[in-house]
Amino acid sequence: MVHLFSRSVSHRVGQRVARAFTLVELLVVIAIIGVLVALLLPAVQQARESARRMQCTSKMKQIGVALHNYQESHGVFPPSSVSSRRNDQANWCQQTEQPSHAPWSVLILPFLEQQARYDRFNFDETFTASSNTPGSTNNHSEFLKGNPVYHCPSDPNTSASPNMSNYFGVQGGGETPNCTNTSTLRVFNVNGMIYPNSSISASKVADGLSKVFLVGETRYQVTRLARGDTYHNGWASSDKFVASSSLSATTASAQEGINSIPGDGADHDTFNEQSRLFGSHHPGGCHFVFGDGAVRFVSDSVDLLIYQQSAIRNDSQPLESL
Repeated sequence: MVHLFSRSVSHRVGQRVARAFTLVELLVVIAIIGVLVALLLPAVQQARESARRMQCTSKMKQIGVALHNYQESHGVFPPSSVSSRRNDQANWCQQTEQPSHAPWSVLILPFLEQQARYDRFNFDETFTASSNTPGSTNNHSEFLKGNPVYHCPSDPNTSASPNMSNYFGVQGGGETPNCTNTSTLRVFNVNGMIYPNSSISASKVADGLSKVFLVGETRYQVTRLARGDTYHNGWASSDKFVASSSLSATTASAQEGINSIPGDGADHDTFNEQSRLFGSHHPGGCHFVFGDGAVRFVSDSVDLLIYQQSAIRNDSQPLESL
């Protein structure tokens, strides 16, 4: 009897008694987890953005190859559009609206392995400007379907506005006068590679293809005065559909610095912001396709003059490295 009692007591004494966390210990654990999350989250976000930048670079390389294949096939790089409107730089702010036809972004579709899509467009008809301003019925319906090859993965707007484009042709660079009347059309420099009715061959690029912008990223679209996402310049847009616009809906000029204008459309010239600068949702700058097909990231702190000269194909000015 004594023996059994001793064994029972010994067994209970040898058992380990489970103990719950105290409130202080629980708070310490939560604090440690919070610190770890705070440390790791930026790294995760940076890794995701790095992956998105790589995808963006890959898309722009595809576009660059397509533009070069077009040039080899046709002898010239594609125009931003074919239009009866003149590139009248003697009257910057007194342009008249004229119908335009296929933009460069549609003309290169066969070289992006999208021949079937190309064939569905009607090239005898005008091309649309936005989802609310159709050109020909066929071209408008194709426009509305969007084209992911022209979407930057870092832009959060592409899912809501699939018909938009993040990649604009570079029509030129340098300063142009502001237009004080928003009811007038305006133009920008057309001394670059892709502009209305352009026919630039590789031999016409006096500064060298490796020194000149061909296509750049844009985050600036026509969404002024609460027009909404449906008014984005579309990937298959040709005409501009509002007053105070430049000559093409799928090009821009390197006039203002990269990412330099937030703009709300409230004053006389912010209507034109999508036409006079490039930018992106990548921190610190944006990508450009150069004339030789190379894709490089250009900082938004680049010297403005060097940046503007990089958009001009034949200014014969010595150009420092970007």
